[in-house]
Amino acid sequence: MNAFTAIIGYPLGWVMWLLYNAVSNYGVALLLFTLFARLVIVPTSIKQQKSTAKMAMLRPQQDELTKKYKGNKKKLNEEIMNLYKKEGYNPMSGCLPLLIQFPILFGIIDVIYKPLTHILRIEADIIDQLTAITTSMGEFNVRAMSSVELMVLRAVNEIPEAFSSIDPDILLIVQNFVPKMRFLGMDLMETPNTAMFTQIFTVFNPVLFVPVLSGLTSLMFSFMSLKTTAAASAGQPGAANMKVMMMMMPVFSVWITFSFPAGIGLYWIYSNMVGVVQSFVLNKIYNPKEMAEKYRKESEEKKERERLERIEAKKKAKESGGYDESASRRLAEARRRDAEKYGEAYDEAD
Repeated sequence: MNAFTAIIGYPLGWVMWLLYNAVSNYGVALLLFTLFARLVIVPTSIKQQKSTAKMAMLRPQQDELTKKYKGNKKKLNEEIMNLYKKEGYNPMSGCLPLLIQFPILFGIIDVIYKPLTHILRIEADIIDQLTAITTSMGEFNVRAMSSVELMVLRAVNEIPEAFSSIDPDILLIVQNFVPKMRFLGMDLMETPNTAMFTQIFTVFNPVLFVPVLSGLTSLMFSFMSLKTTAAASAGQPGAANMKVMMMMMPVFSVWITFSFPAGIGLYWIYSNMVGVVQSFVLNKIYNPKEMAEKYRKESEEKKERERLERIEAKKKAKESGGYDESASRRLAEARRRDAEKYGEAYDEAD
């Protein structure tokens, strides 16, 4: 997992470095990074919205198949998959934006865990020296800080005299960076924990707002997503699983913020808030009901064109002498019998 987060974190680190140098504030840089990350997945979000509309368009046909093959689950699944294939619909496309967000999350974890590497761009051998001095003091618990580099930041800020062997210019850069890791009174290097709640009336820590806001914003985002897809996805294969996954996201959000430094929680809050706005805008531009109606009309027009093309082809074949009328009658009779057998509509013109 460390290698995975490092690979994704490397390019994201450059993005954060550019944004931080533009605004000189870690909390604001995280907000700009979230906007950047959301812009990256806009195409997949649009695809998801269109997929939701197509799902709504296919709903009547799927309902017919469900009634027709009520007692034959295997056949029902086959016919539904054939319907999806015919209409070019991928039932998994709705999960794509969510799947893309997770690698970005892992990358931002690496960026926040390694500010000396990604933001301050300090050379690796200097970081190793800073780490060696910090761990030798035994006064800083890497588990409490979740990251060696975050532990180094705090150690340099609190006991600078212990790092006399390090270039003073490097120490000054590190010390100047620590205050910028605070945002709205929160220390973004700190990891929220349940013990803070027991001290809430004596020593209130604003970092506690992070898990609370993370859960609330995630609930808002899940509610909006479910509202958009509920009508279209009802009765679809995997719809129940998708609903459960959406409702579990607030719980996951709270867990994330209690497991990682507040900077990651702040990114998650930003991401949820931007996601809510993005969903609202996309729902206005690509309204599922309106698009479902558009897809339905296009599908009917396509079927009508194909029917007319088949009739025209038969006429041309008959005129050219290559049309076997008796064979055509036998084929039509076979199709009629199949239609009666399976309860399907039969158009003699076909």
